[in-house]
Amino acid sequence: MSERVDIFGDGRAVCYLGDCLEILPTFVAGSADAVVTDPPYNVGKDYGAHNDAMSDKEYTNWAAARVKECRRLAQNQFWVAPRYKLLLWLGLLPEAHLVVIPRGASGPFRGGWSDQFEITLACGKPNRCVPDLWKGIRLKGEGYFFRENTYGHPGYTPYPIMHRAVELFSVDACCDPMMGTGTTGVACMQLGRKFIGIEIEPKYFKIAVDRIRCSVAPQTTVSDRATDAPLFAAKAGGK
Repeated sequence: MSERVDIFGDGRAVCYLGDCLEILPTFVAGSADAVVTDPPYNVGKDYGAHNDAMSDKEYTNWAAARVKECRRLAQNQFWVAPRYKLLLWLGLLPEAHLVVIPRGASGPFRGGWSDQFEITLACGKPNRCVPDLWKGIRLKGEGYFFRENTYGHPGYTPYPIMHRAVELFSVDACCDPMMGTGTTGVACMQLGRKFIGIEIEPKYFKIAVDRIRCSVAPQTTVSDRATDAPLFAAKAGGK
């Protein structure tokens, strides 16, 4: 049984603690403008409740099931994907456009190479014409130059990436089915979008809820949506 938290009590930010593969099917198809997320890469990091050390076959099946549900939920998709598993993710999102995010400083060394860029996969047309080279974003691994609080999350995604993705690919409602510490949700609140987030690890879920709650100042100009239709209406007979 998942835990549901309507952070502001008006449906603009609703978060679920649980497995997104169990929660996503309860939402009506096409409920969101976009899915914006950064999934685990199956490289053995400690995410708590999530197993990040599956076999290749298990990870492929894990990813495919979640992409399928996300594509049912929203037409636009934005996934932060690892270069070293790009073939897998392009197979799941074959029409995706590659967005490259270069490092501004020397990155970590992997297999004799200095890691100098990150890749994201975007499906759908952005709200305005933008370059597919996103410069000026500091990435993890840049040492002193990366100054964001990662909240102890091993796969933290820099806020500017998620902010730009939410801005470009949604106009009303956005979902992050693997929200971690809630960075996508914070971006949604700052941009006036509705948000639904799902996280399987209780520790990160709590951090996400607190971050999203604190991201909206008392004098916020985000309109009161208490009388709006429910965000991500559940299917009949759903949870």
